[in-house]
Amino acid sequence: MTHFISAVRFIAVSSIMLGVLLAGNPIAAVEAGGGDSVTFTIVVKVSPEASHATSESVTRKDWERSWKEAKFEEPATPSFPYTDVYMEIAEGGGKRMFAIKEDGVLVEAGTNLTVAMPAKIRHQWLEYADLLRDKHYGDMLEWGQAKSRVPLKGKLTVFDLETGLSFQAQRRAGSHHADVQPLTRADTAVMKQIYGGKWSWKRRAILVLSDDRPIAASMHGMPHGGDGIPDNGFSGHFCIHFLGSSTHRSGQVDLAHQLMVHKAAGKLPELLGQASPERMAESLFEALHQQDGALLRAALHGASAETQEKFEKLLRTVDDVRVAPFKQSPDRSESVEAEIPVKVTIQGRGGGLREETFRLQFVRETIQSPWILTDADSGKGR
Repeated sequence: MTHFISAVRFIAVSSIMLGVLLAGNPIAAVEAGGGDSVTFTIVVKVSPEASHATSESVTRKDWERSWKEAKFEEPATPSFPYTDVYMEIAEGGGKRMFAIKEDGVLVEAGTNLTVAMPAKIRHQWLEYADLLRDKHYGDMLEWGQAKSRVPLKGKLTVFDLETGLSFQAQRRAGSHHADVQPLTRADTAVMKQIYGGKWSWKRRAILVLSDDRPIAASMHGMPHGGDGIPDNGFSGHFCIHFLGSSTHRSGQVDLAHQLMVHKAAGKLPELLGQASPERMAESLFEALHQQDGALLRAALHGASAETQEKFEKLLRTVDDVRVAPFKQSPDRSESVEAEIPVKVTIQGRGGGLREETFRLQFVRETIQSPWILTDADSGKGR
């Protein structure tokens, strides 16, 4: 229990700690003045639904003045952006929640209305967000480095970034990734709670805490294989993957685990921004397979509202999506357009299987720009 409390304290940022951290930084020069009626709370979390968040509340007269003069506009493209940074603005007893885009522009949840504060203030918000991210996420370490931080028979804390729940575990085996078991029945109960009371192969973004900074990682929630800790209520072990980990059976890097590792490090946009159209397509359907709305939105970053809604409807109506193996991709180093056919097997909620082939159209502005999905035509059995 003491270790758990220490882990939470290490990850969560209190106002006092951040105040000390920001000492001497011009963005920390909060203009005190009792009676400020507007409070700005910057929030970092891995998804809009996540219970665990790292946040900081600020009152500043310059921010308040600009906010009171701000004008809301209809977005040029009415799609809701992927982000891990949000802004809650409390004013006059009411609260409004916004996503913060990469340029600091606010997008209101529900209405998708946008408001752009002065560039200086937006830059300050983004600087706050970077400081909060540093506390919220883990370091992304290659497996070769991570395994020395999580030695065999070593105890560790697993911290789930969606729920904020944590439990104690022990690495029992594993050469390409960590084979891990909960320490006690109480730890097993917490792990099962993280998975909604039902064991699952679904991947989750986690932090692993052992002796130093948290490490970004991914776990699944299915007991399997060899056991080793008696009377912990967990028959077998589960797997934790780090950057570059591979499966023991195939020796292949698991895309879903790697996506979650990047999510746990706050680096999904960087990963997908460098991905080929084929990898973008795989990530898109992997998000559906994992039932992960944040990952889906990240893979659809830049897509139209119509395309976003099409895939979000799929997310709401399917239980599972399996993708057929991709053909070898051609050299696209000089291309700015690509069509990717994707054959999938979809299991609907309530049962029933169907096969569909999606033809995904990707474009990019230049050969250095990230690929963006522009169209997704589908047909059954073709």
